[in-house]
Amino acid sequence: MTAEPESFSPDWLALREPADHRARAADLLAPLRAAWRARGWRRILDLGSGAGSNLRYLAPNLPGAQDWTLLDHDADLLARAAAPDPAHSITRLRGDLAREGLAAVAEAQLVTCSALLDLVSAAWLRRLASACRAASCGVLLALSYDGTMRWLPPPAAADDRLLERLVNAHQRRDRQPAPALGPDAAPAAAALLEDAGYRVWLRPSPWRLGPPDAALARELVAGWERAALEMARGPHEAAQVRAWAARRRATIAGGSFRLEVGHQDLLALPR
Repeated sequence: MTAEPESFSPDWLALREPADHRARAADLLAPLRAAWRARGWRRILDLGSGAGSNLRYLAPNLPGAQDWTLLDHDADLLARAAAPDPAHSITRLRGDLAREGLAAVAEAQLVTCSALLDLVSAAWLRRLASACRAASCGVLLALSYDGTMRWLPPPAAADDRLLERLVNAHQRRDRQPAPALGPDAAPAAAALLEDAGYRVWLRPSPWRLGPPDAALARELVAGWERAALEMARGPHEAAQVRAWAARRRATIAGGSFRLEVGHQDLLALPR
């Protein structure tokens, strides 16, 4: 996780934030709050924090004093993050997930991230699970893409299945120094944390998009088209990808679409 870290524009992050917050698995908050109170936690490490969306969702849902450390490689995004409650402290840490990120776990009582796991490698995830076990901290890993996308109506067509396959292959591509886990990330994290002695909850947290989310859906179609074209095998598949994108743009423009993009939320608590 040290070479060419993923970068995201502030506009994209702001566009997806409402869908992210709606999708979160709210039933994980009760066991998290119970552990938070019982153990007297207050120190939170947010890995790959971006502009603070995870902070804005989670801080109001936890009681009492909170000391947040936001870790990201992008200084501009870090500068945009602000606590929703002035009583909460924020430390902005610019750095790499594998160096500064894993080192910071030792001081955390809760380690969290949002929309990150599908971008990391299996080796980094093993190191994260080991660091969390050593710190005896709680773990909340939200909105990991699970490899599914479903349009309604009409029922999925062959080109929808092609796009899903190509996009998922793109998710798993070699990002250096190792391939990303992509849709396998959340189950892999659950298995590692269970092996480390944690009690683990894994819940679906899908984006459910409709006409009010048309701008986000258009950006998704554009991003998926680019990713699929990178993975397409030959001119025939590339033509199928472009035809799919045109059809799905028309679906969105029609004003009555529904799109579900699968994600998973994981909570792990020390026993």
